Amino acid sequence: MYLAQLLLFIPKSNTYNPVQLIMSTPRPINKKLSCIDAVKRRQGSKTRPAVPSIAYIRSCRDRSGSMSSYGRAPGDSLYSSIEDHKKNSKENNVKVFYSLTTFDTIAETHFDNEDIHQVEMTLEEAHAMVSPRNLTRLYATAMEELAKLRRAVKESKAANPDKQIVGVFELHTDGQDNESAPFTSGDLNAAVKAARAEGITCIFAGANQDAVTVGEQYGFDRDLSLTTDSTPQNASTGLRMASQAVMRACSGAPPQFTRAMRQSSAPVHTRSHSQSPLQGPHSPSSTAAAAALLTLAPPAIPPYPHIPPAALLALGYAPRATRRSLRQSAIAGPPPGRLVRQTNNEPFV
Repeated sequence: MYLAQLLLFIPKSNTYNPVQLIMSTPRPINKKLSCIDAVKRRQGSKTRPAVPSIAYIRSCRDRSGSMSSYGRAPGDSLYSSIEDHKKNSKENNVKVFYSLTTFDTIAETHFDNEDIHQVEMTLEEAHAMVSPRNLTRLYATAMEELAKLRRAVKESKAANPDKQIVGVFELHTDGQDNESAPFTSGDLNAAVKAARAEGITCIFAGANQDAVTVGEQYGFDRDLSLTTDSTPQNASTGLRMASQAVMRACSGAPPQFTRAMRQSSAPVHTRSHSQSPLQGPHSPSSTAAAAALLTLAPPAIPPYPHIPPAALLALGYAPRATRRSLRQSAIAGPPPGRLVRQTNNEPFV
């Protein structure tokens, strides 16, 4: 009724039909992010947003001999991450400077603060860069790369005071350091925490270990530490999750790993096969188990194979050199030298 009355006041020469417009034209759906005006250029405009983002990514990847269990996953992941960073840079208007260092007994830097769109590699070149070999120079390499990243971010902030500068560090490994002496995990912890104090996002991905606990001991945030699988079938999922966290940090989104991401990265049914019971640092569950056993029977308990030795040592229990028998003789004194048969006709001696 209301629309019919409205039509009476519209000149007949006017071809505008509000009924047709309302009934036939679907309402547009806005699928863009609420922050789109802060990160995207508008079509036909050559001007950048008032506060564009600049991101420095420093990727530090293990290529020691033990990484051979991953199969082709590290190379595939590296290659796809480069393409993903390029896409993320273009879509979110983030200028990305990319650095890549791989390490075994030595560290090798392949790209150093390169514009991501200038980084070129083939899939086979990516596999060659992370081809497994030698030992694991973990602590020293990570500390060196963190120092480079902190310096680059500081210099960029000084040169671009009107821009938002983001620094992201990612560390991938599958085991413990054995080639960084005299540096220790404590030194790495100090370096990571110093970078985090300056606003740098630090992401840790580790296989064959409880990466959340180990990452925390290395100085990483628990929410940014991810346990990955080391089998060829599942390793690529965890590596991809880590790269996606880096992209989220670069574009301003929360980079933390969700529970679903963790389950996909290291499924429960494979976790027990991929983690070594002799590794350290120990997990909180192992520490709790050792504490409970020590409460019930202080240092006289025998070694328990399902508890890492490091967990028992941390609680003050030192395994004995010889194994004690839990059986005790009912009669004091040394056992008889031989067995003597007694008959009914002989008196007992």
